[in-house]
Amino acid sequence: MIRALWDRAGTLPWLSGPGIVLLVLAICLPFALVEVPPLIDVPGHMGAAAIEAAGPNSPLEKYFSWKWVFTLNIGGGVLMKVLGAQFGILAAGWWSTVLATGLFAGGGLATIRMLNPKGGHGAAWALMFVFSFPLLTGFLNYILATGLSLSAFAAAVWLEKQPRNRAILLIVAQPVAMLCHAIGGMLLALLVAANAFGREIDRLPAGWWKPANARQLAKELDWKAIALRLWILCWPLLATVITIVLWKYLSPEPVRSLNRWRWDQKAWYLVLTLRDQSLLLDGATTFLCFVLIAFGWAFGARWKWQLGLPGLLVFLLFIAIPSDINGSAFVDVRLLPVAAMLALGLQDWSQAGDKRARIVATAGMLLLAVRLVVTGASFADYADDYRKQLAALHHVEPGSRVLAFVEHSCLEESWRNTRRDHLASLSSLYRQAWVNDNWAVPGLHMVIPRFRPGRNFAADPSEFVWSPRCAGRRMRTVDYALSKAPIERVDYVWLIDTGLPSNPDPRLQLVWQEGRSLLFQVRRLSIPNWKPQDF
Repeated sequence: MIRALWDRAGTLPWLSGPGIVLLVLAICLPFALVEVPPLIDVPGHMGAAAIEAAGPNSPLEKYFSWKWVFTLNIGGGVLMKVLGAQFGILAAGWWSTVLATGLFAGGGLATIRMLNPKGGHGAAWALMFVFSFPLLTGFLNYILATGLSLSAFAAAVWLEKQPRNRAILLIVAQPVAMLCHAIGGMLLALLVAANAFGREIDRLPAGWWKPANARQLAKELDWKAIALRLWILCWPLLATVITIVLWKYLSPEPVRSLNRWRWDQKAWYLVLTLRDQSLLLDGATTFLCFVLIAFGWAFGARWKWQLGLPGLLVFLLFIAIPSDINGSAFVDVRLLPVAAMLALGLQDWSQAGDKRARIVATAGMLLLAVRLVVTGASFADYADDYRKQLAALHHVEPGSRVLAFVEHSCLEESWRNTRRDHLASLSSLYRQAWVNDNWAVPGLHMVIPRFRPGRNFAADPSEFVWSPRCAGRRMRTVDYALSKAPIERVDYVWLIDTGLPSNPDPRLQLVWQEGRSLLFQVRRLSIPNWKPQDF
């Protein structure tokens, strides 16, 4: 009976409605094990949400201000504000992460279903790139925007026989996705255009690319009909152009920074995008995925431009765009997982033979299950570690000033990331405390520090220090950071995973320790007054 329903739906079991729901729930299941999602930037997002929600009687008001600006990077902030008003910031942070993750996975599966319903045997391989660099780093705005773009693209394909409704959907969805995040939102326009042009290329006869055939086709093709079909499918994409123009015109504080291409970073993240817990597992997964993408045709996967062009264009965009844009880093490498998801999920295995197609699908499902088990176990470990680290805040007076330094993870020491980079931001949530961990780039972020204890100790990345073994001993250590820190202007110094400094400051009194993490209360050293009292 179930098989009959699948056959009637005209799609593979895991791409049916119930199948997509079950896969999305499986992807989101690790979050059930945690209270604070253990993704690097998520505590920072929660700290910023606490600042935004602070009332006039909150100590945070004297340390920070919040200014909503028209910028293409506010999706997570808006979602946390809406959810936080009803459920509190802690629940808002959790639900925002789960919703963004589910939308990312569900949008990818919906896209595969709409374009490749009978040949999407690589869907499980595609899902491995949900827990990849952008999500594990906690780029919530980007993940949310990309999930919206994938979902809206799938819906647009479904609505192609209803051009009016399709146009309305795209005109509304594009600015919404771009307000969440510029690059994630632009993917919607890219996917729609790639699908339209790929379809036209597939209409051409075999061998069209040969010079002799191309010259003949150029004379015979009905270019007006082709242009009309492309215009009908692509004219709603003007909404993306209008959104960018409005952003340039209305943004009150445009970010002024150099755009940089980091070619070494682009190359490294071909290997690092699936970095998680195990070098062996992550390396093997990456290798197998790339083999399937590059040599799937040798095993029977068919190439179609309509299916292959979306992933190819996203990959070419990864190559072309700068790595740093307007104060935002890692812009390019966020695109790699999307390119891989599309390339794997849209490979057409429908003509490869049942045995080969089943092997591809089964191997993908088994490997995905292994990775989800490892991810779930790691989430439980991170939850335990977060509880231990946050116990330091029991010793912090509400409304205090906390100067935090956290040892940044580096590959020289460990493949596994500790994900404590922005844990100190939770001081603002749990203790309404000032901390030097917030993102505060004018025109890009909305947190504005009012209290600045020192020139280079008011916002991110002033909290980062590195182990002496990282980057050839050239990075800032905790001893160097403390030697320059404005200790006399704060109440606490919180060292997360740094170990005890080599040269303890006499003003620092240890009040808590958990392994290599320490919390010091700052003691004021008074200067003796030698003036006689009754002279």
